[in-house]
Amino acid sequence: MDLARITAANIDGRTQNARYRQSQFQRLQSTLVERIADIQDAIRADSGHTQQEVRAEVILAMQELRTHYASCDIHKDLEIEYRIAKGQNNGDNVQGAGIVYIVPSTHTLFFSIISTLTAAMAAGNCVVLELPQTTMSLPVLLRQILPGALDHDTFTITSQRPDPSFMSKALLVDQTGSDAPSGLISSATSRSVAIVDRSGDVTEAAHALVTARFALGGRSPYSPDVVLVNEFAMKPFVEAVIQRASKYLAGENGEARQSQAPTRRQSLLDSIHKDRSARILVSGSNWGVVEVQDRKSPLLKKKIDEKVLVVHPVTSLDDAIDMNFNQTLAAVYAFAAPASAKYLTQFIDANISWVNHVPSNMLIGPAIPRNTPYSQTTRYAIGHFQKPRPQLITPSTATFAVNSILDTKSTVRSDALWRAALSPLPPTKQRAGFKIGFFEQGILTGVSITLISLIATFSTVGYYTWVYVRMRG
Repeated sequence: MDLARITAANIDGRTQNARYRQSQFQRLQSTLVERIADIQDAIRADSGHTQQEVRAEVILAMQELRTHYASCDIHKDLEIEYRIAKGQNNGDNVQGAGIVYIVPSTHTLFFSIISTLTAAMAAGNCVVLELPQTTMSLPVLLRQILPGALDHDTFTITSQRPDPSFMSKALLVDQTGSDAPSGLISSATSRSVAIVDRSGDVTEAAHALVTARFALGGRSPYSPDVVLVNEFAMKPFVEAVIQRASKYLAGENGEARQSQAPTRRQSLLDSIHKDRSARILVSGSNWGVVEVQDRKSPLLKKKIDEKVLVVHPVTSLDDAIDMNFNQTLAAVYAFAAPASAKYLTQFIDANISWVNHVPSNMLIGPAIPRNTPYSQTTRYAIGHFQKPRPQLITPSTATFAVNSILDTKSTVRSDALWRAALSPLPPTKQRAGFKIGFFEQGILTGVSITLISLIATFSTVGYYTWVYVRMRG
Protein backbone atom coordinates (compact mmCIF):
# COMPACT_ATOMS: atom_id res chain seq x y z
CA MET A 1 0.00 0.00 0.00
CA ASP A 2 1.30 3.49 -0.86
CA LEU A 3 0.83 4.98 2.61
CA ALA A 4 2.66 2.04 4.18
CA ARG A 5 5.64 2.74 1.89
CA ILE A 6 5.53 6.42 2.90
CA THR A 7 5.58 5.47 6.57
CA ALA A 8 8.50 3.07 6.05
CA ALA A 9 10.50 5.65 4.09
CA ASN A 10 9.94 8.20 6.83
CA ILE A 11 11.29 5.75 9.39
CA ASP A 12 14.45 4.97 7.41
CA GLY A 13 15.12 8.72 6.96
CA ARG A 14 16.18 8.70 3.32
CA THR A 15 14.76 12.17 2.68
CA GLN A 16 17.22 13.63 5.19
CA ASN A 17 20.04 13.08 2.69
CA ALA A 18 20.82 16.23 0.66
CA ARG A 19 21.99 14.26 -2.38
CA TYR A 20 18.72 12.36 -2.44
CA ARG A 21 16.73 15.58 -2.29
CA GLN A 22 18.79 17.12 -5.08
CA SER A 23 18.15 14.15 -7.36
CA GLN A 24 14.41 14.35 -6.67
CA PHE A 25 14.38 18.02 -7.60
CA GLN A 26 16.28 17.34 -10.81
CA ARG A 27 13.79 14.67 -11.88
CA LEU A 28 10.79 16.81 -10.97
CA GLN A 29 12.02 19.89 -12.81
CA SER A 30 12.96 17.92 -15.92
CA THR A 31 9.56 16.22 -16.07
CA LEU A 32 7.62 19.44 -15.59
CA VAL A 33 9.59 21.19 -18.33
CA GLU A 34 8.89 18.33 -20.73
CA ARG A 35 5.14 18.62 -20.09
CA ILE A 36 4.93 22.39 -19.66
CA ALA A 37 2.76 22.95 -22.75
CA ASP A 38 0.24 20.37 -21.51
CA ILE A 39 0.29 21.96 -18.06
CA GLN A 40 -0.47 25.41 -19.48
CA ASP A 41 -3.33 24.06 -21.59
CA ALA A 42 -4.81 22.28 -18.57
CA ILE A 43 -4.58 25.38 -16.37
CA ARG A 44 -6.32 27.53 -18.96
CA ALA A 45 -9.04 24.94 -19.60
CA ASP A 46 -9.83 24.71 -15.87
CA SER A 47 -9.58 28.37 -14.91
CA GLY A 48 -10.33 30.46 -17.99
CA HIS A 49 -7.35 32.66 -17.10
CA THR A 50 -5.64 34.74 -19.76
CA GLN A 51 -2.43 33.54 -21.38
CA GLN A 52 -0.49 36.11 -19.34
CA GLU A 53 -2.05 34.95 -16.08
CA VAL A 54 -1.30 31.30 -16.86
CA ARG A 55 2.29 32.17 -17.73
CA ALA A 56 2.69 34.14 -14.49
CA GLU A 57 1.47 31.14 -12.47
CA VAL A 58 3.83 28.73 -14.19
CA ILE A 59 6.84 31.04 -13.89
CA LEU A 60 6.25 31.64 -10.17
CA ALA A 61 5.85 27.89 -9.55
CA MET A 62 9.08 27.04 -11.36
CA GLN A 63 10.90 29.83 -9.52
CA GLU A 64 9.78 28.34 -6.21
CA LEU A 65 11.13 24.96 -7.30
CA ARG A 66 14.48 26.51 -8.25
CA THR A 67 14.78 28.47 -4.99
CA HIS A 68 14.08 25.44 -2.82
CA TYR A 69 16.49 23.32 -4.86
CA ALA A 70 19.23 25.87 -4.21
CA SER A 71 18.74 25.37 -0.46
CA CYS A 72 19.89 21.73 -0.72
CA ASP A 73 23.54 22.26 0.24
CA ILE A 74 25.46 19.03 0.86
CA HIS A 75 28.50 20.83 2.28
CA LYS A 76 26.45 22.77 4.82
CA ASP A 77 24.56 19.60 5.81
CA LEU A 78 27.85 17.79 6.47
CA GLU A 79 29.20 20.71 8.49
CA ILE A 80 26.06 20.68 10.67
CA GLU A 81 26.10 16.89 11.02
CA TYR A 82 29.67 16.77 12.41
CA ARG A 83 29.58 19.74 14.79
CA ILE A 84 29.16 17.57 17.88
CA ALA A 85 31.97 15.25 16.71
CA LYS A 86 34.19 18.35 16.57
CA GLY A 87 33.19 19.47 20.05
CA GLN A 88 30.91 22.26 18.83
CA ASN A 89 27.33 23.10 19.78
CA ASN A 90 24.67 22.33 17.18
CA GLY A 91 21.92 24.49 18.59
CA ASP A 92 20.23 25.26 15.26
CA ASN A 93 19.95 21.63 14.17
CA VAL A 94 16.62 20.74 12.54
CA GLN A 95 14.93 17.73 10.98
CA GLY A 96 12.07 17.37 8.56
CA ALA A 97 8.63 17.10 10.11
CA GLY A 98 8.48 13.57 8.65
CA ILE A 99 5.34 13.24 6.53
CA VAL A 100 3.64 16.27 4.98
CA TYR A 101 0.00 15.92 3.90
CA ILE A 102 -1.07 18.58 1.37
CA VAL A 103 -4.65 19.67 0.70
CA PRO A 104 -4.20 22.19 -2.14
CA SER A 105 -6.31 25.17 -3.06
CA THR A 106 -8.16 24.93 -6.37
CA HIS A 107 -7.24 28.57 -7.02
CA THR A 108 -4.09 28.51 -9.19
CA LEU A 109 -3.76 24.82 -8.42
CA PHE A 110 -0.41 24.27 -10.16
CA PHE A 111 1.39 26.94 -8.13
CA SER A 112 -0.41 25.90 -4.95
CA ILE A 113 0.88 22.33 -5.31
CA ILE A 114 4.41 23.00 -6.56
CA SER A 115 5.16 25.74 -4.00
CA THR A 116 4.15 23.43 -1.14
CA LEU A 117 5.60 20.21 -2.53
CA THR A 118 9.04 21.69 -3.19
CA ALA A 119 9.26 23.38 0.22
CA ALA A 120 8.35 20.11 1.94
CA MET A 121 10.89 18.20 -0.17
CA ALA A 122 13.67 20.69 0.54
CA ALA A 123 12.98 20.37 4.26
CA GLY A 124 13.53 16.59 4.04
CA ASN A 125 10.02 15.15 4.16
CA CYS A 126 7.91 12.46 2.57
CA VAL A 127 4.83 13.96 0.91
CA VAL A 128 1.23 12.85 0.41
CA LEU A 129 -0.87 14.98 -1.97
CA GLU A 130 -4.66 14.91 -1.76
CA LEU A 131 -6.26 15.19 -5.20
CA PRO A 132 -9.91 14.10 -5.26
CA GLN A 133 -11.29 12.55 -8.44
CA THR A 134 -12.60 15.37 -10.61
CA THR A 135 -13.43 16.34 -14.17
CA MET A 136 -10.84 19.13 -14.10
CA SER A 137 -7.94 18.71 -16.54
CA LEU A 138 -4.98 19.66 -14.35
CA PRO A 139 -5.53 17.14 -11.51
CA VAL A 140 -5.79 14.34 -14.08
CA LEU A 141 -2.56 15.50 -15.73
CA LEU A 142 -0.69 15.81 -12.42
CA ARG A 143 -1.77 12.30 -11.46
CA GLN A 144 0.10 11.15 -14.56
CA ILE A 145 3.17 13.39 -14.19
CA LEU A 146 4.12 13.59 -10.52
CA PRO A 147 4.26 9.89 -9.52
CA GLY A 148 6.59 9.19 -12.45
CA ALA A 149 8.86 12.10 -11.56
CA LEU A 150 9.29 11.34 -7.86
CA ASP A 151 10.25 8.32 -5.75
CA HIS A 152 7.06 6.35 -5.09
CA ASP A 153 8.39 5.46 -1.62
CA THR A 154 8.51 9.12 -0.53
CA PHE A 155 5.68 10.65 -2.58
CA THR A 156 2.15 9.56 -3.36
CA ILE A 157 -1.23 10.94 -4.39
CA THR A 158 -4.47 9.97 -2.69
CA SER A 159 -8.06 10.82 -3.50
CA GLN A 160 -9.40 10.24 0.02
CA ARG A 161 -8.34 11.43 3.46
CA PRO A 162 -6.46 8.66 5.31
CA ASP A 163 -7.61 7.40 8.70
CA PRO A 164 -6.84 9.46 11.84
CA SER A 165 -4.01 7.16 12.90
CA PHE A 166 -2.02 8.12 9.79
CA MET A 167 -3.01 11.80 9.91
CA SER A 168 -1.81 12.04 13.51
CA LYS A 169 1.73 11.31 12.24
CA ALA A 170 1.60 13.88 9.43
CA LEU A 171 1.95 17.64 9.21
CA LEU A 172 -1.28 18.89 7.62
CA VAL A 173 -1.02 21.68 5.05
CA ASP A 174 -4.57 22.79 4.31
CA GLN A 175 -4.91 25.63 1.81
CA THR A 176 -8.72 25.49 1.80
CA GLY A 177 -9.12 27.12 5.22
CA SER A 178 -10.30 24.25 7.42
CA ASP A 179 -10.83 24.44 11.18
CA ALA A 180 -8.09 21.90 11.89
CA PRO A 181 -6.57 22.53 15.35
CA SER A 182 -2.99 22.20 14.13
CA GLY A 183 -0.88 22.31 10.99
CA LEU A 184 -0.25 24.94 8.34
CA ILE A 185 -3.77 26.24 7.73
CA SER A 186 -4.29 29.02 5.19
CA SER A 187 -6.76 31.83 5.82
CA ALA A 188 -8.73 30.95 2.71
CA THR A 189 -12.11 31.98 4.11
CA SER A 190 -10.95 35.14 5.89
CA ARG A 191 -11.64 38.45 4.18
CA SER A 192 -9.16 40.92 2.73
CA VAL A 193 -9.97 44.60 3.24
CA ALA A 194 -8.55 47.72 1.58
CA ILE A 195 -8.71 51.21 3.07
CA VAL A 196 -8.22 54.32 0.94
CA ASP A 197 -7.64 57.49 2.93
CA ARG A 198 -7.71 60.95 1.39
CA SER A 199 -4.05 61.35 2.40
CA GLY A 200 -3.07 58.57 -0.05
CA ASP A 201 -2.71 58.46 -3.81
CA VAL A 202 -6.33 57.79 -4.75
CA THR A 203 -5.68 57.09 -8.43
CA GLU A 204 -2.85 54.66 -7.72
CA ALA A 205 -5.02 52.91 -5.13
CA ALA A 206 -7.88 52.55 -7.62
CA HIS A 207 -5.64 51.03 -10.28
CA ALA A 208 -4.02 48.56 -7.86
CA LEU A 209 -7.32 47.45 -6.30
CA VAL A 210 -9.13 47.00 -9.61
CA THR A 211 -6.33 44.74 -10.80
CA ALA A 212 -6.34 42.80 -7.52
CA ARG A 213 -10.11 42.30 -7.62
CA PHE A 214 -10.49 41.39 -11.31
CA ALA A 215 -7.29 39.41 -11.96
CA LEU A 216 -7.42 35.59 -12.00
CA GLY A 217 -11.22 35.57 -12.02
CA GLY A 218 -11.38 37.44 -8.71
CA ARG A 219 -10.81 34.19 -6.83
CA SER A 220 -7.58 34.99 -5.00
CA PRO A 221 -7.82 34.96 -1.19
CA TYR A 222 -6.00 38.30 -1.33
CA SER A 223 -8.43 40.02 -3.70
CA PRO A 224 -10.02 42.85 -1.67
CA ASP A 225 -13.50 41.84 -0.52
CA VAL A 226 -14.42 45.42 0.40
CA VAL A 227 -12.74 48.79 -0.11
CA LEU A 228 -13.38 51.38 2.59
CA VAL A 229 -12.94 54.85 1.09
CA ASN A 230 -12.81 58.15 2.93
CA GLU A 231 -15.97 60.02 1.95
CA PHE A 232 -13.96 63.05 0.77
CA ALA A 233 -12.02 60.78 -1.64
CA MET A 234 -14.99 58.72 -2.81
CA LYS A 235 -15.78 60.67 -5.97
CA PRO A 236 -12.23 60.72 -7.46
CA PHE A 237 -11.71 57.11 -6.35
CA VAL A 238 -14.87 55.85 -8.08
CA GLU A 239 -14.02 57.79 -11.23
CA ALA A 240 -10.52 56.25 -11.29
CA VAL A 241 -11.97 52.77 -10.63
CA ILE A 242 -14.44 53.01 -13.51
CA GLN A 243 -11.74 54.28 -15.86
CA ARG A 244 -9.31 51.55 -14.81
CA ALA A 245 -11.95 48.80 -14.98
CA SER A 246 -12.96 49.72 -18.53
CA LYS A 247 -9.33 49.57 -19.67
CA TYR A 248 -8.35 46.49 -17.66
CA LEU A 249 -11.29 44.41 -18.83
CA ALA A 250 -10.87 45.38 -22.49
CA GLY A 251 -9.00 43.19 -24.96
CA GLU A 252 -6.30 44.29 -27.37
CA ASN A 253 -8.89 45.70 -29.79
CA GLY A 254 -11.08 47.23 -27.10
CA GLU A 255 -13.59 44.39 -26.94
CA ALA A 256 -14.66 43.03 -23.56
CA ARG A 257 -12.66 40.10 -22.26
CA GLN A 258 -14.55 36.84 -22.07
CA SER A 259 -13.73 34.37 -19.33
CA GLN A 260 -14.92 30.87 -18.62
CA ALA A 261 -16.87 31.66 -15.48
CA PRO A 262 -19.35 29.23 -13.92
CA THR A 263 -23.01 30.19 -14.15
CA ARG A 264 -23.23 30.56 -10.38
CA ARG A 265 -20.94 33.60 -10.56
CA GLN A 266 -23.72 35.64 -12.15
CA SER A 267 -25.87 35.31 -9.03
CA LEU A 268 -24.09 37.92 -6.92
CA LEU A 269 -24.70 40.76 -9.38
CA ASP A 270 -28.25 39.52 -9.84
CA SER A 271 -28.85 39.69 -6.08
CA ILE A 272 -27.30 43.17 -5.88
CA HIS A 273 -29.84 44.44 -8.40
CA LYS A 274 -32.51 43.56 -5.83
CA ASP A 275 -30.54 44.89 -2.83
CA ARG A 276 -31.74 48.34 -1.73
CA SER A 277 -28.62 48.82 0.41
CA ALA A 278 -26.30 48.72 -2.62
CA ARG A 279 -26.14 50.22 -6.08
CA ILE A 280 -24.15 49.09 -9.10
CA LEU A 281 -21.93 51.90 -10.34
CA VAL A 282 -20.78 50.11 -13.47
CA SER A 283 -20.97 46.52 -14.70
CA GLY A 284 -20.27 44.27 -17.64
CA SER A 285 -20.22 40.59 -18.47
CA ASN A 286 -19.75 38.87 -15.07
CA TRP A 287 -18.11 41.91 -13.42
CA GLY A 288 -19.20 45.01 -11.61
CA VAL A 289 -18.33 47.85 -9.23
CA VAL A 290 -20.80 48.21 -6.37
CA GLU A 291 -21.25 50.92 -3.74
CA VAL A 292 -22.77 49.88 -0.41
CA GLN A 293 -24.26 52.58 1.82
CA ASP A 294 -25.95 50.51 4.54
CA ARG A 295 -23.38 49.24 7.05
CA LYS A 296 -25.64 46.32 7.89
CA SER A 297 -25.49 45.00 4.31
CA PRO A 298 -24.32 41.36 4.10
CA LEU A 299 -22.03 42.43 1.25
CA LEU A 300 -19.72 44.03 3.83
CA LYS A 301 -19.31 40.70 5.62
CA LYS A 302 -19.09 38.41 2.60
CA LYS A 303 -16.03 36.65 1.18
CA ILE A 304 -16.26 37.42 -2.53
CA ASP A 305 -14.78 35.07 -5.13
CA GLU A 306 -15.74 36.77 -8.37
CA LYS A 307 -15.09 39.98 -10.27
CA VAL A 308 -17.16 42.32 -8.11
CA LEU A 309 -15.50 45.28 -6.39
CA VAL A 310 -17.43 46.50 -3.33
CA VAL A 311 -16.76 50.02 -2.05
CA HIS A 312 -18.11 51.65 1.11
CA PRO A 313 -17.61 55.19 2.45
CA VAL A 314 -16.05 55.91 5.85
CA THR A 315 -15.76 59.24 7.62
CA SER A 316 -12.29 58.82 9.14
CA LEU A 317 -9.48 56.43 10.02
CA ASP A 318 -11.20 55.61 13.30
CA ASP A 319 -14.46 54.90 11.46
CA ALA A 320 -12.61 52.38 9.28
CA ILE A 321 -11.00 50.77 12.33
CA ASP A 322 -14.37 50.58 14.11
CA MET A 323 -15.93 48.50 11.32
CA ASN A 324 -17.08 45.23 12.86
CA PHE A 325 -14.97 42.66 10.98
CA ASN A 326 -15.66 39.85 13.50
CA GLN A 327 -12.49 38.01 12.51
CA THR A 328 -8.78 38.25 11.94
CA LEU A 329 -8.50 39.46 8.36
CA ALA A 330 -6.41 37.64 5.77
CA ALA A 331 -4.88 40.96 4.69
CA VAL A 332 -5.24 44.72 4.95
CA TYR A 333 -4.24 47.13 2.19
CA ALA A 334 -3.71 50.65 3.53
CA PHE A 335 -3.48 53.43 0.95
CA ALA A 336 -2.59 56.47 3.02
CA ALA A 337 0.23 58.71 4.19
CA PRO A 338 2.79 56.67 6.19
CA ALA A 339 1.66 57.98 9.59
CA SER A 340 -1.99 57.21 8.83
CA ALA A 341 -1.10 53.80 7.38
CA LYS A 342 0.83 53.00 10.54
CA TYR A 343 -2.24 53.88 12.61
CA LEU A 344 -4.55 51.73 10.48
CA THR A 345 -2.33 48.64 10.35
CA GLN A 346 -1.60 48.88 14.07
CA PHE A 347 -5.22 48.74 15.15
CA ILE A 348 -6.77 46.42 12.55
CA ASP A 349 -6.15 42.74 13.23
CA ALA A 350 -4.87 41.09 10.03
CA ASN A 351 -2.46 38.28 9.26
CA ILE A 352 -0.50 40.64 7.01
CA SER A 353 -0.67 44.30 6.00
CA TRP A 354 0.55 45.97 2.82
CA VAL A 355 0.92 49.74 2.59
CA ASN A 356 0.34 51.68 -0.64
CA HIS A 357 0.67 48.67 -2.92
CA VAL A 358 -0.80 45.29 -3.78
CA PRO A 359 1.84 42.56 -4.29
CA SER A 360 0.64 40.97 -7.53
CA ASN A 361 2.57 37.76 -6.89
CA MET A 362 0.50 37.13 -3.76
CA LEU A 363 -2.69 36.99 -5.85
CA ILE A 364 -1.38 33.66 -7.18
CA GLY A 365 -1.48 30.66 -4.88
CA PRO A 366 -2.83 30.04 -1.36
CA ALA A 367 -3.00 32.45 1.54
CA ILE A 368 -0.12 32.47 3.99
CA PRO A 369 -0.66 29.93 6.78
CA ARG A 370 -2.10 31.52 9.90
CA ASN A 371 0.35 32.66 12.58
CA THR A 372 3.51 31.86 10.63
CA PRO A 373 6.38 34.18 9.67
CA TYR A 374 6.13 35.79 6.24
CA SER A 375 8.69 34.65 3.67
CA GLN A 376 9.66 37.26 1.08
CA THR A 377 11.16 34.72 -1.34
CA THR A 378 8.77 31.75 -1.32
CA ARG A 379 5.15 31.13 -0.30
CA TYR A 380 6.26 28.56 2.27
CA ALA A 381 9.54 28.82 4.14
CA ILE A 382 11.47 25.59 4.54
CA GLY A 383 11.36 26.12 8.29
CA HIS A 384 7.58 25.64 8.18
CA PHE A 385 8.23 21.95 7.45
CA GLN A 386 11.00 21.31 9.99
CA LYS A 387 11.21 20.69 13.71
CA PRO A 388 14.08 21.85 15.93
CA ARG A 389 16.44 19.18 17.20
CA PRO A 390 19.28 21.04 18.98
CA GLN A 391 22.41 19.13 20.02
CA LEU A 392 24.48 20.81 22.75
CA ILE A 393 27.89 19.89 24.08
CA THR A 394 28.93 23.08 25.92
CA PRO A 395 27.11 23.95 29.17
CA SER A 396 25.36 27.32 29.15
CA THR A 397 26.01 30.23 31.53
CA ALA A 398 22.71 29.43 33.24
CA THR A 399 23.98 25.89 33.91
CA PHE A 400 27.17 27.27 35.50
CA ALA A 401 25.07 29.67 37.59
CA VAL A 402 22.75 26.96 38.94
CA ASN A 403 25.71 24.68 39.66
CA SER A 404 27.28 27.49 41.69
CA ILE A 405 24.06 28.05 43.63
CA LEU A 406 23.61 24.36 44.41
CA ASP A 407 27.25 23.95 45.42
CA THR A 408 27.25 24.62 49.17
CA LYS A 409 31.00 25.27 49.08
CA SER A 410 30.62 28.20 46.64
CA THR A 411 28.67 30.67 48.80
CA VAL A 412 30.57 33.73 47.54
CA ARG A 413 29.48 33.22 43.93
CA SER A 414 25.99 32.21 45.02
CA ASP A 415 25.64 35.42 47.06
CA ALA A 416 26.88 37.48 44.10
CA LEU A 417 24.28 35.88 41.81
CA TRP A 418 21.60 36.56 44.41
CA ARG A 419 22.47 40.25 44.61
CA ALA A 420 22.57 40.54 40.81
CA ALA A 421 19.17 38.87 40.46
CA LEU A 422 17.53 41.30 42.90
CA SER A 423 19.25 44.46 41.70
CA PRO A 424 17.10 47.24 40.14
CA LEU A 425 16.48 47.21 36.41
CA PRO A 426 18.43 49.75 34.34
CA PRO A 427 16.69 53.14 34.03
CA THR A 428 14.72 53.91 30.88
CA LYS A 429 16.66 57.19 30.40
CA GLN A 430 13.44 58.86 29.23
CA ARG A 431 11.65 61.65 31.06
CA ALA A 432 7.98 61.03 31.77
CA GLY A 433 5.79 62.54 29.07
CA PHE A 434 8.77 63.29 26.83
CA LYS A 435 7.69 61.05 23.97
CA ILE A 436 4.89 62.43 21.78
CA GLY A 437 2.70 59.74 20.25
CA PHE A 438 -0.07 59.82 17.66
CA PHE A 439 -2.79 60.93 20.07
CA GLU A 440 -0.59 63.42 21.93
CA GLN A 441 0.42 64.96 18.63
CA GLY A 442 -3.26 65.41 17.72
CA ILE A 443 -4.00 67.09 21.07
CA LEU A 444 -1.03 69.44 20.71
CA THR A 445 -2.10 70.30 17.17
CA GLY A 446 -5.60 71.14 18.37
CA VAL A 447 -4.27 73.29 21.22
CA SER A 448 -1.91 75.09 18.85
CA ILE A 449 -4.73 75.89 16.41
CA THR A 450 -6.88 77.18 19.31
CA LEU A 451 -4.07 79.37 20.65
CA ILE A 452 -3.34 80.78 17.20
CA SER A 453 -7.03 81.61 16.77
CA LEU A 454 -7.15 83.34 20.18
CA ILE A 455 -4.00 85.31 19.48
CA ALA A 456 -5.39 86.42 16.12
CA THR A 457 -8.68 87.43 17.76
CA PHE A 458 -7.02 89.44 20.55
CA SER A 459 -4.67 91.08 18.05
CA THR A 460 -7.59 92.16 15.88
CA VAL A 461 -9.56 93.50 18.84
CA GLY A 462 -6.48 95.33 20.13
CA TYR A 463 -5.81 96.88 16.75
CA TYR A 464 -9.34 98.23 16.31
CA THR A 465 -9.37 99.45 19.92
CA TRP A 466 -6.16 101.33 19.29
CA VAL A 467 -7.59 102.88 16.09
CA TYR A 468 -10.79 103.85 17.91
CA VAL A 469 -8.86 105.52 20.76
CA ARG A 470 -6.75 107.50 18.28
CA MET A 471 -9.81 108.67 16.40
CA ARG A 472 -11.52 109.77 19.66
CA GLY A 473 -8.38 111.53 20.68
